[in-house]
Amino acid sequence: MRIVSWNIESLPRWLDDDALSRQLPRLGDPDVLCLQEVRVRPRDDAVVAQMRDALPGYDCHFSLNRDPYNGRFRGGRTYGVATWLRVGLHASALRYAWDVEGRVCVSGLPSQRLAIVNVYAVNGTARPHFDHDRGALHGDRHAFKQAFIARLGDEMRRLRAQGLRLLLIGDWNVSRTRLDTTPRLRTEEPHATARRRFNEEFVDGLGLVDVFRARHPEARAYTWFNRRARGGRLDAARVDFALVDPSIEAAVTDVGIDQDPDARTGSDHAPLWVTLSDQALG
Repeated sequence: MRIVSWNIESLPRWLDDDALSRQLPRLGDPDVLCLQEVRVRPRDDAVVAQMRDALPGYDCHFSLNRDPYNGRFRGGRTYGVATWLRVGLHASALRYAWDVEGRVCVSGLPSQRLAIVNVYAVNGTARPHFDHDRGALHGDRHAFKQAFIARLGDEMRRLRAQGLRLLLIGDWNVSRTRLDTTPRLRTEEPHATARRRFNEEFVDGLGLVDVFRARHPEARAYTWFNRRARGGRLDAARVDFALVDPSIEAAVTDVGIDQDPDARTGSDHAPLWVTLSDQALG
């Protein structure tokens, strides 16, 4: 099973003339394709229908931005995740009512006891945040970034309690260590605290394995590239990665990042992939 993740930075331009379908060979003909930042509104019925039908032979699961307060950017065409899975996988979709920005979609594969979780985590900023639980502005997007990760962790524990093993993949909007960024790691607050809590409370707290780093402990490979970097200098970070339960780590036969700039057409992110052995997955 080949799983590919890519922050596509606006899906609609890929929905005409079978453009997304024609991209599949470039992505290695995945069995599961997880896209982030699709920028599709739930009320855009024609575009949603195009998205559902974009890949014949696949089921489409998605969660889209429906936040009238924090998601008004681009007329509401912002955020959003979509996952396509081959029909034979018999996957079921789960979305969370609290996820009004469209940042997480769970695809359950009961026969493999596996949950594939497509994640587009929050990019922390000083912009005020409207808290839906309080019905008022409360804190900023830095605080919301940490709250989102904490809430996602609680949901993952519930999935485990249902007997599912976890594979979380997507754009996490955080670099885990100095090895994951160039020219420097942002160590000022609140970035330092967000990183520490992500590493300690989410990754380690859930006992997850960052499979790219586990297989390539010294590699400098990046998934986000600053297109505004001056003088052609490299300003990049590894913020897209796959986190798996230890019980399925042995099933991972391959994991990598496509470093070819042509693979980033229309986006500032590179695709990444994970391949699982069906036999080892059990």
